[in-house]
Amino acid sequence: MQSHLFSICLATSLVLFAAIGQARDARQVDTVIELYTSQGCSSCPPADQLMGTLTENTSVLGLSFSVTYWDYIGWKDTFADPENDLRQTLYRDQMNERYVYTPQMIVGGISHFVGSSSEQLETHLKTLKGHARKINLSWRFIDGDIEIILPQTSTGATLWQMDVDYRKKVDIGRGENSGRSVTYHNIVRNIDKLGEWDGSPTTLRLKLDDLQAKGRDACALLVQEQNHGPIIGALMIDL
Repeated sequence: MQSHLFSICLATSLVLFAAIGQARDARQVDTVIELYTSQGCSSCPPADQLMGTLTENTSVLGLSFSVTYWDYIGWKDTFADPENDLRQTLYRDQMNERYVYTPQMIVGGISHFVGSSSEQLETHLKTLKGHARKINLSWRFIDGDIEIILPQTSTGATLWQMDVDYRKKVDIGRGENSGRSVTYHNIVRNIDKLGEWDGSPTTLRLKLDDLQAKGRDACALLVQEQNHGPIIGALMIDL
């Protein structure tokens, strides 16, 4: 995880600026669902498939986080990152749970369930819909960057940038899924903590050209209450 400073300024307007002449797009979503998965977990492919279906819903932001702790079984997950392990562990502590597991879906930083359960997914989509619109985000594209305007709010938050690959197929050669080809969706390749936000009107600028040069397909901005609390705003930015 990298932490760096970002420039802030008072926002005098919350007008939504249109991107002119840009192929890029961005959208604020209603719901954020994080899937913690592993290529070495035999129970995970149904959840990975469910995530593929979920990503077709543009009002939902689904993100796949591959963890490292099943690598010892015999197959090293090609997308796994210890920072994903840490994020899941911090959720465990915040929710007062005893352990982490895969596949696990976490909705809005609020609730979790076994990630292969389509019934639980439908229930959570209904009950927690709109949690990511507690603040309204505005944005505009400028010279290969995106400026995001955060309005006044009484709640401070942590700002996260997640760099994303849309879709990757992996032929798994060893371990519990040996011989299987599994497709992963909205794979988080990097977690970047942008900083802490105090709730005052703020403008944040992200460098999209740099991400595109690294081969990433998109990035997500999550506005999350401190200590891995509820997610109160989320933006998906397509490159």
